[in-house]
Amino acid sequence: MKMIEAIEEVLRANDSHDYQGEFTPAGRLLSRGGIAVCGLDGAEFYTFSVVADGPHEVYLAHDWDDERGADVTAVALVAAGTTPRALVDASWEEASDDVNLLSEDASAIYSGTPGNLTIGAALRRTTGFAEAATPEAHAVAEFRAQQESGSRTPVLDVVVDPASGANALVFPTRYATANSILVGRDENGAGVGIFWSNFDG
Repeated sequence: MKMIEAIEEVLRANDSHDYQGEFTPAGRLLSRGGIAVCGLDGAEFYTFSVVADGPHEVYLAHDWDDERGADVTAVALVAAGTTPRALVDASWEEASDDVNLLSEDASAIYSGTPGNLTIGAALRRTTGFAEAATPEAHAVAEFRAQQESGSRTPVLDVVVDPASGANALVFPTRYATANSILVGRDENGAGVGIFWSNFDG
């Protein structure tokens, strides 16, 4: 079994398979503390500390529209060292009982910003984002450039805390909320993954 197959099986088994497109690897998240997925305006969202710090694999489900281009419809973070079988065999629980806000232009998965800044404020300190009118405007321009170069899975990998190396993966979204957040733990209670899906709004 491959990792993407395991992710899809977990989502199906937990009735959280309301997403479009296919998962592809998006890169690694070097986490430093709680992990979140939210819009670049940093409104209401959950933060999870169920997985240990470290480089974790991130997979994004990209949908495609001929006019708008790519949109991410689900996010899967798999903790470092987790095998596909361990992912499927883990115990999964729904952790979303309130609003987790995205952005209708760009959202991010991240962990650890200087002084606990919102992700938008942290991005404003980085090259490119600092010169833009808004973080969303710069992200959208970068997505467009990647798509014009032939990519159907645009994503930006940005170091948001140079001191710790913590990064953010920024991706296109057109939905306002993530209505399902699954947290997986192994038999010892250690976190093996966090999945955001059922985007809506």
